[in-house]
Amino acid sequence: MPRGALPVVLLLLLGATTTSALAANGGTPVGTREVVGCSSGSGPAVAGGPPGSDAVALTFDDGPSTTYTPEILAILDRLGAKATFFEEGHHVAGREALMRRILASGDEIGNHSFNHPRDPGYGQLASTNRLIHAATGFTPCLFRPPYGLVDSKLEGAARRANLQTVLWSVDSGDDRHPGAAAIRARVLALAGPGAIVLMHDGGHHPQTVAALPRIVAGLRARGLRLETVTELLGGRFLFSRR
Repeated sequence: MPRGALPVVLLLLLGATTTSALAANGGTPVGTREVVGCSSGSGPAVAGGPPGSDAVALTFDDGPSTTYTPEILAILDRLGAKATFFEEGHHVAGREALMRRILASGDEIGNHSFNHPRDPGYGQLASTNRLIHAATGFTPCLFRPPYGLVDSKLEGAARRANLQTVLWSVDSGDDRHPGAAAIRARVLALAGPGAIVLMHDGGHHPQTVAALPRIVAGLRARGLRLETVTELLGGRFLFSRR
């Protein structure tokens, strides 16, 4: 056997062990393809999936949060559901491992501007994409405008940054802190096929965490799948070559 060589079986076992350990710590598994980007178009703002969709996209804004994002990820992982996290650039530093965990779990990261101004320009979008890419190796293709405010100038900035502007069709109302039961009831009353649901992981949102398991269960009881926004829009994820 050449110096430094290991049997294939041993390499596979080592790879499996390393993959498991890294995934548990929010890292990208060794020996697998890394997700590096996505393609969902860059046209006018969209608020839902195509007609006839049998899926729903749960989205979380204003993170990542060291308090609530891990709890949300744990619930999604346990239930085998996926979501999209629209992140602010100024939250990236120090939370790189958490962001890598989002991607390693099969969830998606989107751009939510650098610091949530009412009228972010191209610089806010481009700098946030650069920060997310530096932290994770992933470049977002989706942009959620702060406060849902959109005009032609903002859409133009998003297109210049190769970002699809994404709004929502269902506001969970969780930012008003009405209680977990009210959040759950509102989402389940309003969300139908193709819906994009607005929730939050940034800020103070324990009620959102408490409501999430029964939201997922209620949507699935209607035969709806939980997808990322890119998947809902018929886009695709881009992977590195190994």
